[in-house]
Amino acid sequence: MIRLDKKQTKEYMKQFHLPDIFSFDIRPYLGVVCFEADEMIMREGEKPAALYFLTEGRAKLFLTHENGKISLVNFVDAPCFLGEMELLDGSREANGVKAITTCTCYAIDTARCRGQLLNDNIFLRYLCVFLSNKATQNTNHYSKNQSYPLTARLAKFILAMSYKGYYRERHIEVAEFLGVSYRHLLYVMADFVKKGILSKTEQGYYIENENELKKIAGMW
Repeated sequence: MIRLDKKQTKEYMKQFHLPDIFSFDIRPYLGVVCFEADEMIMREGEKPAALYFLTEGRAKLFLTHENGKISLVNFVDAPCFLGEMELLDGSREANGVKAITTCTCYAIDTARCRGQLLNDNIFLRYLCVFLSNKATQNTNHYSKNQSYPLTARLAKFILAMSYKGYYRERHIEVAEFLGVSYRHLLYVMADFVKKGILSKTEQGYYIENENELKKIAGMW
């Protein structure tokens, strides 16, 4: 993680404005942090030290079960909050959040202003709308998940989760997220390779034909 200094933060705020959703001056509690691809933004099982507002990039949320199994929960794109549920429930521990691409976030120091945030009607109203939209999007995703062929869903997923042309997600987690068998997922991946859409490398799957992948994903 790289934290911008005060001068850099001021310059960044000129380019990417945090929504005007606070009734008090949030700037004394605000910083800007940058995460590289595959870097942890929030560590699972820990209480986050900040409420993040993702301004650039894409990240994935995951959960580790007691038996060690890892489940992909969702992936998120800027602009969005990260850690909002942990803010509302102070005893709640975070799910894991990992950067898929380079991510830049505003980091609000909740240790210093949590009380003000939780008593700020303007902020809470905005957060309610954000959570409502998030829930609607999740419902739409799961309702559509079984309504379209796996080829389309997987193509869209690969495009969303790839970075600099490479896709590196674990098959077993993706199969669970997409609601298909591990064998079925491998079959479709092999078919993408056979058709020259993907190629298998030591760094992961490389997207050889992005236009064709987008065409397939467009079926969803």
